[in-house]
Amino acid sequence: MDINFTRVTEHPTPQVLLLMLYDLTPGFCSYWERDDNLFIEDDGSYTVNGIFSEYSHYIRDHLSEIDRSTRKELFLTIEKLVNTNPNFSAGVSNAACTCFLENLAGEGELSETIRPYLSPESLKYFDEWND
Repeated sequence: MDINFTRVTEHPTPQVLLLMLYDLTPGFCSYWERDDNLFIEDDGSYTVNGIFSEYSHYIRDHLSEIDRSTRKELFLTIEKLVNTNPNFSAGVSNAACTCFLENLAGEGELSETIRPYLSPESLKYFDEWND
């Protein structure tokens, strides 16, 4: 199967990204809203980096509860976000790579479970950290 990935030109705000992840994995909502979430500032603000960092912990803890179809959709969404601009050192693309994919690489069985769901750009970045 040949998949054509269209580069996403719109960078989601942290609020939009959070809603996207809630839609994909509804359990992440209560995980994100925990009192001990270090990525929510005292004033209630948060960044895409913080969201992806916390999401990587959620996925690490709950991947076995996520069905194959949702996993596929989740990692296709990650691919689209990585493709917003993979060479840009700030923003959602960088956060998806450095705060999500990198955090899940090198995790043995977890990484091997995730790997088949990754698409070209995500896989390229993931494999750099998965050795």
